Amino acid sequence: MLITAIHVTLYAKYKAGNYTIYHAEDDLERQSMQTFPNILFMSVRNVPDATVKFSDEAGVETGEEAGIVYVRRGDTLLITGRDSANQRGTGYPVAFNLPYNAALSVFNSSLSFKRGKKMAESNPVIYLQKSNALFGGTENPLQFGFMKVVASDASAITFHGNTQISNLEVQLSASSLEYGEGDFGQLSIVTDSVSRISLQSKHLLKANIKTIAPR
Repeated sequence: MLITAIHVTLYAKYKAGNYTIYHAEDDLERQSMQTFPNILFMSVRNVPDATVKFSDEAGVETGEEAGIVYVRRGDTLLITGRDSANQRGTGYPVAFNLPYNAALSVFNSSLSFKRGKKMAESNPVIYLQKSNALFGGTENPLQFGFMKVVASDASAITFHGNTQISNLEVQLSASSLEYGEGDFGQLSIVTDSVSRISLQSKHLLKANIKTIAPR
């Protein structure tokens, strides 16, 4: 009878909102993610498969199997793929957190951006060289205030999953931009004649596109 009474009491408190459901995966994520406060700039090089989530502070998934080396220098966090099978895309995928308003430089890498646990307004500046950036998340769409992306040397920018951006600025040099689902308030594109742009008609009508001579 005592055990039954305890169960009834706990259930009543749970229904009243006095208890929070415990998710073991949240603790696992906290234990495996090393955080770096006050980071303003992140650099990613030679990482072929990484998932990026936006967060209050920078963080990197730890562990030997992650296949990366990372080091902090002042307000900058450098992430580099190891010289191993991971660089050929067969290793364990990397995960890291990008601060909401940080600048990100990406070289010879492929990143998939997803929404974090909470989504404050993000205003990132992203530089891509020989890299791919995919913004997606159908169930948890990404939302941005201002975003600037500079893509060069056969880089690709792809927006899927109902991504919402208030003001998007894109510079393309021998690269590509695809904006599928989602919407934006303003879109400004500076491109050369060899880059490729794929937009829905409704987006194309609102976009301000300027073509310049290839460098």
